Amino acid sequence: MTTHQDNFADETRHTKQDRVSEFRTFNSAATDDIVISHPGEGRQEIELQKPLLVAMARENRDVPDSNDDGQIDAIFDEALCDVAELALASAGVDESQITLPKLRALMIQVARDIDSFGELSTYVSRYSVSEIERFELHSDYSSSTYRKAAKQLKTVNRFESVVDATFIAVHALFWNGVSIPEPVKDQYNLSYDAGPAATEFSTGARQLALYNLVDDLLAIVTDNLDFHRGSNKSRDLRSLIGIFAHAAHNGASIENYQRSANHSFNLDSAFAGPTVRTHIDSLHLWQIEEMFDDINQALLEYIIKSDVMSKPAMVSYDLTDVQSLGLKEYDEKFLTADGRWRFASLSFTDPDLEFSFGLRLLESEGNRAPVLKNLLRNLTAMVEIKLFMADRGFDGQEDIEACRAFVPGHWLICAQDYSDTHGHSDDYARLREKIEPGGTAYLRSAGYDDLHPPVQMIGYSGASEDAETPNPIRAFYTDISVPSDKDERKKWIQNTNFRYNQRGKIESLFRMAKNKFDVSTETDKKERKAFYFHMSVLFYNLYNIVNTVPSPEHGVELDTTQTELLTVTRNLAFHGPTRPDALDYWSQQS
Repeated sequence: MTTHQDNFADETRHTKQDRVSEFRTFNSAATDDIVISHPGEGRQEIELQKPLLVAMARENRDVPDSNDDGQIDAIFDEALCDVAELALASAGVDESQITLPKLRALMIQVARDIDSFGELSTYVSRYSVSEIERFELHSDYSSSTYRKAAKQLKTVNRFESVVDATFIAVHALFWNGVSIPEPVKDQYNLSYDAGPAATEFSTGARQLALYNLVDDLLAIVTDNLDFHRGSNKSRDLRSLIGIFAHAAHNGASIENYQRSANHSFNLDSAFAGPTVRTHIDSLHLWQIEEMFDDINQALLEYIIKSDVMSKPAMVSYDLTDVQSLGLKEYDEKFLTADGRWRFASLSFTDPDLEFSFGLRLLESEGNRAPVLKNLLRNLTAMVEIKLFMADRGFDGQEDIEACRAFVPGHWLICAQDYSDTHGHSDDYARLREKIEPGGTAYLRSAGYDDLHPPVQMIGYSGASEDAETPNPIRAFYTDISVPSDKDERKKWIQNTNFRYNQRGKIESLFRMAKNKFDVSTETDKKERKAFYFHMSVLFYNLYNIVNTVPSPEHGVELDTTQTELLTVTRNLAFHGPTRPDALDYWSQQS
């Protein structure tokens, strides 16, 4: 809930009578309780806080009693004159040189974008004597009088302050429910329909919302980042995230990140590259995995709290190999035959969320099933699983047993065709015999001989119905309840096949982590490699959270890039000589 303390509301009788002072923004579930007040810090604050003001304007919006443009014009002009004094004071305009009635008229000119002082004089003169008196315009002055007043202001460089005061006044009327003429709305980009997309607001407003959200996320990361806190009290733990963000952004190793970062940031309280390496070396692999598990679980709780993720969720499990460039000697237990590091990940591949929940450096591919059991145990304790998916090659007996144990009735494993090999199940061959081009097939009993009860196999032909063969065929092991009606079963298998396409999102995770968020640091030590790749995947997670979860204060929905996320992370993690206005404002408010 947002509370608004507003001195403008009492300045004019045209404020909506039942106006609200407490309101919810575009996403109430993801919005912190905050207080804003006006007049505050002038025009810049209004520009930065505009998403909140639009949300409040929606609550206070009043439909005019008449569609008469002349009546709306009169209401607006009177209300503008009513709040002029307070707006001018908040913009720092001294009334000692120019009388308030003339300043009010100049504000009408600015608000309505009236081209000349002659047109301004004509515009004011259309009001009756009693209306001019009620508006406190004093008189319908001549064009020369208005021109002289404007010249005096420009001579002392104060006319732009009148422009700012008009900006403040117009927005105050907007959020207080006063009817705004359409030309004025267009000039000030006022719309009750703006949002929740952050791109519908100014660059500054969008940046403020972005820094607000990323700052929340970095706080969660550092709260769970156990990196020798006791021995590093003088070092800002957040700088560790900045170091890796800089490495991913610039393509420079963390070992010597200071060479390039020192030109843009104050690194007095930041970790040195060699210190980071030394601390990582003192961690065991299990400690690294446990630490990042805590981080990811805390981030997932943040996502769940935001209420943007469908429940239950779709998840996938897969392996990826990460190149180990230039290594001549390595621990063969943790690398493939050609010298690549082998990682396993359990990830959300849901239409609403892409997020790596758990990541493990594997000693061997044979260790994948025990790892899967541990990851599923942790995940199912937090969320309900709608569908678990795994690719070809994950159809071993231990894989199936892990699925049965932790996601019974909700798993799908793409089956491998072992028709041309010996010693494997012939399920795929049996299913192929049953399936017609463009059709589906179902085996009630499949899987391994000593697997009790047996699992089911379903298949889908991607060929057209008039094709000569059913290829390509996609087959799945599953224990999901299959419809007994033949027509319903065919439709269900088709839908299940299309749902499985969501599994491909885990490939995007690996691709982006290895390319867009690569921390550019090579090593021959498993602990370092695990830490480095965990950091790359962490940036991937942060990137997806920012593109999924609304900003916690403004409630706007953001659409960022990988480069922008790394830039914002560095700016928040380090202290820099040049910072965006939105970050300075955010730092002051925090």
